[in-house]
Amino acid sequence: MSDPFSSWLRLTSIWTDMSRTGLRAMETLAASNSVVERRTGMIDTAMRNPLAGDYAEFSRMIPEKVDAFSKSGLAVANEWWSMQTALLTEVQAFWGMALRGRAPTLAEMSSAGSRATRYAINTAERSANLSAVGLAPIHKQATANARRLKRKKSS
Repeated sequence: MSDPFSSWLRLTSIWTDMSRTGLRAMETLAASNSVVERRTGMIDTAMRNPLAGDYAEFSRMIPEKVDAFSKSGLAVANEWWSMQTALLTEVQAFWGMALRGRAPTLAEMSSAGSRATRYAINTAERSANLSAVGLAPIHKQATANARRLKRKKSS
């Protein structure tokens, strides 16, 4: 049987997780802006004086994006696949009960209701996690670049 207090606590936790992901998204945007601004200046410098170009920095641009977005895509795909597996398990349980050739008992209906509640909350948690795992590699790379370029600028 489902406990409504635990359900509400888990739903509140989902809200907190989604808020944290939103904050990380804003940090990612701010860091990306900083990196683009800094690198644009570097490109301008290199175009005006090719010998003064920071080619080590330029060589990082594409590989780091490919790496971060690849990790992000893989994390999202894994979480999505896991969510689809959970959905198919629920569909299987539903049709197992529906195809018995009789009306479900009160105990079976109660069990199905509890299962549906658990599934709904688990899906909400996993949906919140989906955006967090997708953003994590991009956030990590963008903020690391912003910190590194800030140190480089002040050096």
